[in-house]
Amino acid sequence: MPVERSLPSYYQSFSKELDVAKNRVRDIIGNAHWISDGTHKEAILQDVLKRFIPQKYSISSGFILSNDGKSCSKQLDIIIYDQASPLLFNGPNFVIIPDQYVRAVIEVKTSLSVGTKLTDALENLYTVQSIMERASDNVYFGIFSYGYQDYRDIGPALVAQRLFTRIQEFYRDKRQRYDGTDLQFLQTRTLTSLCMNGQLYGLHWNNTAHSKPEFGLYDTGEQSFNYFVSNLLSTLDNDAITLSKPLWFPQSKESSVLLKERIGF
Repeated sequence: MPVERSLPSYYQSFSKELDVAKNRVRDIIGNAHWISDGTHKEAILQDVLKRFIPQKYSISSGFILSNDGKSCSKQLDIIIYDQASPLLFNGPNFVIIPDQYVRAVIEVKTSLSVGTKLTDALENLYTVQSIMERASDNVYFGIFSYGYQDYRDIGPALVAQRLFTRIQEFYRDKRQRYDGTDLQFLQTRTLTSLCMNGQLYGLHWNNTAHSKPEFGLYDTGEQSFNYFVSNLLSTLDNDAITLSKPLWFPQSKESSVLLKERIGF
């Protein structure tokens, strides 16, 4: 019997791979204290993303320095940068790089339902955005989480509202100490996307083509990783993705919208 071709199933396989791989060590050691648990999950995501990003880019963890050398980010989970860029420091999966060569920054969390994890990720991204001062057209700022505890029991709509409320509160507080316009703030200081693997996807329509940016949260289930990686690739090589869009976005997410609102100030 011939096998039916299915791009959605292809992308779902990566979502399932990430879910299985994150628990592989825990299946052996149980609840034993493991100081490298977070680093392990970052490495799993890095490995999967390497299979998608153009070869002209490299991926690592590390620090980003301002071009004048006066400011330094906090340590960042995933940095995607031009492979031809000069590095101030290059170690095993660890770099220190000037901001002008960076094309994406991603923070990785085990779960966004635990404590201050979402706020911590937003703060790390905001710190580097303050250094880079670049619009979301040119740099992808994302948060990837391996899930949200009790997502289905709580309900996707309530989870989406909780996430959006926290994101909105965070940026409204930061806006008070920013000197530019509201639109400049939204385009250069806010999140591009959020992925809860196998559960939910969030996208901020904050590139320069949108004068009234909205933040959408979608109940995309196992297609969440598909949207996360496809929007990342749109930032890294928009012309190529636009020419072959059905390959990267095989399904519409609009039917699964949970919330679409402006952050507003």
